[in-house]
Amino acid sequence: MTEKCTLCVQRIRAAEEQAKVEGRKLADGDVVSACAASCPTRAITFGDLRDPASEISRRAASGRVYRLLDELNTRPGVIYLARVREDPR
Repeated sequence: MTEKCTLCVQRIRAAEEQAKVEGRKLADGDVVSACAASCPTRAITFGDLRDPASEISRRAASGRVYRLLDELNTRPGVIYLARVREDPR
């Protein structure tokens, strides 16, 4: 699990409780972290990588993904997408 600030932990718990009340599991998009909610470019995504239908899984499956220190087998919880640049020709 990735570390989250207190505000995000409260958002996660509230979404879990709501899903429990409704008798279902958390769905993709039920939890929006504070940093993701405040980012106008949608550059930050929070979700379940184990769910193949989630937005974060689709982004992680792209060829643009890299992880810092991945070669050291640290299994980082944060993934990055390389910037797409147009061909300067």
